[in-house]
Amino acid sequence: MTAITTTVTPPPIAEMGDQPLLLLGFTWASPDRPTGEALVSRLRELAPPDAEEVGDTRWVEWQSAFDALFPKGARAYWRNTSFDRLDDEVIDVLIGRGSEQTWTGTGFDVHHMGGAFGRVPEDATPFPNRGARFWLNIYGFWADPADDDARIAFVRGLSADMDPFATGGQYVNFQGQEGAGHRALDPRAVFGPAKYERLVAVKKQHDPDNVLHINHNIPPG
Repeated sequence: MTAITTTVTPPPIAEMGDQPLLLLGFTWASPDRPTGEALVSRLRELAPPDAEEVGDTRWVEWQSAFDALFPKGARAYWRNTSFDRLDDEVIDVLIGRGSEQTWTGTGFDVHHMGGAFGRVPEDATPFPNRGARFWLNIYGFWADPADDDARIAFVRGLSADMDPFATGGQYVNFQGQEGAGHRALDPRAVFGPAKYERLVAVKKQHDPDNVLHINHNIPPG
């Protein structure tokens, strides 16, 4: 299987200044390499990059490509949602919020779903709402505690703007912990009763003492 990956390599945070940074990541995994290369060429024509890196890569290297953007010890707050529309109304929300974001360390990703991912049956894995066409990950990370209120407010604001378009899916890896007075993530609601009970059974078998609990926890029952 051939894997072609293209991405704009992120510069160190110190070199980013206050300019918004757009990263486009694309991965093609198929024996049909010419088709993948043609798609990369089309992306390049539609949005000529300032810098790019294209070539074969291992999955672990792809997953760690943006580690430099998330330094150890950073403060962080994330939210996410699934949605099915990418029309003018949704694009206006994303562009409007993106135009506000002029500081280093906060951004959002639009994940184009479907394809092989969408063909997996809904009940085959715990992942919620496999049928969603798009997924929005809104993330904030920063170093100064004085920025907590403003950065968290931005993430919550964009999340609220997207609520009218949301289709109900949430991905726990893209969700921060909530403080008092704000909506907490309920794993039962995220996964649904059947999937939740399956996860409880797995937890009970492999982690009966709940050692792995610093997360959106599913107790072992």
